Amino acid sequence: METSAGELVASQKAQNPGVLYIQMLGGFSMTYQGQPILLGKSLSSKMLHLLMLLIYSRGEGIRRIRLLEQLYGDSDTEQAANSLRAMIFRLRKSLVAAGLPDGEYISTRGGIYMWTADHVDVELDVEVFQKQVMAAMEEKDARKKVTLLEEACGLYKGEFLPLMIADEWVSAANWKYQELYFKVLRELADLLKKQNRYAELLPYCEQALSRYPYEEWQLVKLECLTAMKEYQTAVEYYEQIEKESQQEYGISMSEEMMEHYRAIRNMIQYEMNNIEEIQQHLRPDPNVFGATRCDYLTFIDIYRYIVWVLGREDTRAHLVLFTLIDREGEPLESSEQLEEVRQRLESSIIRSVRRSDLYTRYGKNQFLVLVTSTDQKGCNIAADRVCKNFRTVNRRRKIDVYYACRPAMAVTGDSLKKNMGKNVKELETEA
Repeated sequence: METSAGELVASQKAQNPGVLYIQMLGGFSMTYQGQPILLGKSLSSKMLHLLMLLIYSRGEGIRRIRLLEQLYGDSDTEQAANSLRAMIFRLRKSLVAAGLPDGEYISTRGGIYMWTADHVDVELDVEVFQKQVMAAMEEKDARKKVTLLEEACGLYKGEFLPLMIADEWVSAANWKYQELYFKVLRELADLLKKQNRYAELLPYCEQALSRYPYEEWQLVKLECLTAMKEYQTAVEYYEQIEKESQQEYGISMSEEMMEHYRAIRNMIQYEMNNIEEIQQHLRPDPNVFGATRCDYLTFIDIYRYIVWVLGREDTRAHLVLFTLIDREGEPLESSEQLEEVRQRLESSIIRSVRRSDLYTRYGKNQFLVLVTSTDQKGCNIAADRVCKNFRTVNRRRKIDVYYACRPAMAVTGDSLKKNMGKNVKELETEA
């Protein structure tokens, strides 16, 4: 994916050995005559900070008052000014000692400090990246534009000075280059989609996701996999990110993501040609032990189906909501032990109810269980067994579990039209 841009930069370095290449995207480094300039041991963190500020502001320079604020904060101004002069003196010597040719490198004029390496050609990666983006956006030919955009993506190596991201000026610059990268990626995605080049788009999307796991790029990846007819891979990817979203952030997938998931699952079905193949795909795993887990979207569909069945058959089902609570009896909102106790509760559910019963994660501290073929008493027995098993394995005595149980409501007669399309929460409320 990044080969063309990477080879371009490498060839430039080989052809221009006298150029000082400075990288700030993805981390800070300097290369001169094909050799890295190692400054880590000779420079203090403050000196390195000074060097980065000067290089990044090399076109306009930076006022002394701002340098003092960035490096020394509210320290005594006179003492800080003396320290700054001494540090600049040491920095000049350190640059030469590290392998750069003799030169002043830093000049002062009218209270403005400037990076002045006039005797050395300097190439700064963020400037190269910006020029590449500008050239790509101005290009009219679609094929050439794709090539330029791909090279721009290759030049973006990650966050701007990631080890200093807490500094205000670094954070502002990082946002600027991140937005430029997103702009390039969106433009590239639109062009490659129009040209039906989804296989070429997918690696760029995955690269973006490795840096920024945002829903925007997750949707693009799903779209790529779908267009490439990699339906099973797309389903597995959706289920993976859904699990991670719930476990790490306690949030459900967006409506747009769920709609993509529905469409992809339908495509898997349509791809099968005969009933034997379909039946084989539908077969449950005989090795599954305990309650059957599913995503919330699937749980909604099954619950609604059961509700319809209740109106036709002598079938009973109950909906149980398990909630982790603190010692005051309030829902457990945040805790260092939340992930641990959540896993213990899930394990207790699996071990305590039958595999014909269904469960799903509902929020960061709750699980929903659909218990079938039992009455209210049987449902309470199963729920009590879950709580008992949880308390046996739970080592966090300040955390407990509470459950609420409601019968699934049969839909019959005149209520069919009224209840059509309602979700689990609405049906549970009315039960």
